[in-house]
Amino acid sequence: MTESLFARHGNTFGPGDKVGWVGRASDLPLVERGLEQAHAAARWLRAHDLIPNLVISGTLKRTRGFAEIVAGDLGIKEHCIDSRLDEIDYGAWEGLSSDEIARLPGGAAAEEAWRTRDVWPENAGWISTEAEILGALGTLLADLAAGAGGPRPLVVGSNGVLRFVPKLLGATVEGATQLKTGALGHVAREGQGWTVRGWGVTPE
Repeated sequence: MTESLFARHGNTFGPGDKVGWVGRASDLPLVERGLEQAHAAARWLRAHDLIPNLVISGTLKRTRGFAEIVAGDLGIKEHCIDSRLDEIDYGAWEGLSSDEIARLPGGAAAEEAWRTRDVWPENAGWISTEAEILGALGTLLADLAAGAGGPRPLVVGSNGVLRFVPKLLGATVEGATQLKTGALGHVAREGQGWTVRGWGVTPE
């Protein structure tokens, strides 16, 4: 690839729903708002002349659903499924709200460090390991860099995984590396390295 686009799936919680940590173990579909975010992402990509040559997503409903909408709106026939994009398994934190996590022993500090500095929590009861997640994402990015995804793939994943893309590419992001729901990222090869042209772009 010479450039790549990244998208975090849209909302999985509707008005009045308890907002909890949703990892690999919770295969939630997009709610109405999440579907709207997918259509907005497609419109933004078209308006900025950044139509992908194919779309790659994780196996979970929320990433597959988002990817299918974008691909359909843009007339992209290729949609690949890759489990290396599946979200972190948050184990003991799965389904808990951030307030509930803060009440766990060491939970407040661990949640804050993860949220603000991408520090992987120790002894938090997560099932996935940092080595597993970074290793899987790293091999995917290496495959794409070698041309497996064509010149401009769109990669649809989750926040826990995609936040590490700039780090693994050796690219600098100004501000937070986390992507809000429905947000986009854009990286491009420059010489022997990668440059972030946009990260955390909100299409709406």
